[in-house]
Amino acid sequence: MKRILVISWYFPPINSSEGLVTYKLLKNSKYQYDVCMQDSNDSWSYGKNEQLPECGNVKKICLQGESLDTWKSAAVEYFRKHQNEYDIVMTRSMPPESHEIGLEIKKMKPGITWIASFGDPIANNPFVLKGMQTMSPYSLQMRYVRKMGIREMISPVREMKNLLWKRRQKAPLQALEKERTLEHNILSNCDKIIFNNPYQKKYMLSSCGKEIAKKAVVLPHSFDAELYDASIAPRSSDKIQMVYIGHLDATRTPRLFLKGIAALKKEHPDLAEHLEVLFYGHMAANDKVYLIDHELLDVVKIKKPVDYKTSLSIMRNSDWLLHVDANLHGILDENIFFAAKLADYIGANRPIFGMTMFEGAGADVVRAVNGVTVSYSVDEIKNYLYLIAYENYTVEIDQDGMNQFNATEVAEKFDAMVEKLDR
Repeated sequence: MKRILVISWYFPPINSSEGLVTYKLLKNSKYQYDVCMQDSNDSWSYGKNEQLPECGNVKKICLQGESLDTWKSAAVEYFRKHQNEYDIVMTRSMPPESHEIGLEIKKMKPGITWIASFGDPIANNPFVLKGMQTMSPYSLQMRYVRKMGIREMISPVREMKNLLWKRRQKAPLQALEKERTLEHNILSNCDKIIFNNPYQKKYMLSSCGKEIAKKAVVLPHSFDAELYDASIAPRSSDKIQMVYIGHLDATRTPRLFLKGIAALKKEHPDLAEHLEVLFYGHMAANDKVYLIDHELLDVVKIKKPVDYKTSLSIMRNSDWLLHVDANLHGILDENIFFAAKLADYIGANRPIFGMTMFEGAGADVVRAVNGVTVSYSVDEIKNYLYLIAYENYTVEIDQDGMNQFNATEVAEKFDAMVEKLDR
């Protein structure tokens, strides 16, 4: 079999979720790969100096990465010159430009087998939909939502505001439609589709026919046991240490968890003597203000982002690992997102505390390894934190559940899929 061409904007040394997921999969696969990537643009990543062991089965083809457009053009041109060297191409998203390259490759060489791997949806991304208003606050329909007097209903000022609002929404709606068209073209033209969890698969294929659904396979994010330090460093404090590593923002917010800490501290002023919660990475400014206003900085510490290898070491040395999913109720009934960092949590073999939607990928993964899941309830969070801080409550990791996220197991399933495609 020829080498497999992989199109991935993110790949180490760029420290990003998508790049690391790809790295762990390829590293543990039995096949040989050429990866079209870039190492100069670290936008939407944690930096560009991640030093991980080189993979003997992976050759990096570093292309111009000043912008996505220049990288896309360079990748298409590379394939134009080397198309006879490859029978299989795999495109990794995010960003969607990777799949746009796949569309160009498929036009150039229709007989090539194209595997399209999706980290998140391109179209109808729930995070995007949550940030969009779907109804004008100045429309007459709003009279069913809020009180609107006759004077406001017939007001020309209201109507002008309504027209202005619609005009401003035109660009986002056009972008949404463009994304839907792109995603449909990718799903229709590729030969195999990889999703990282069944909820994502169900969401993205909801309007697709059986022919597209037949192409789909679910391969979960994974951890690589070889990347963790075997030893656990001694700690000077007897406090229970809970750690969160990753990105937080106004949508994916730990606010209810922080409220749980505040409620527990109000009942137990000595909480800082028993519990320490460390957040590594970005946190929204208003959540930081909440910590100050409620005098929680003796319990909660905000740390700078760390490189990937350091993050694995921090995970291994913690007592609990905190996972936070965005509350997307109102947009979704089930969480379709499987955060790649959650797989690394599992590999650290430490208890996981997951604040997530009751149904969905995050909850299923945490439950699979016997972790604790809580809903967006301050009282529920507070009660569990009390048990952890004052009653030494803990859980034992389910090893069978853990193994299904081991990179060697996931890569074996991927290789079996590729073997069938190559026949």
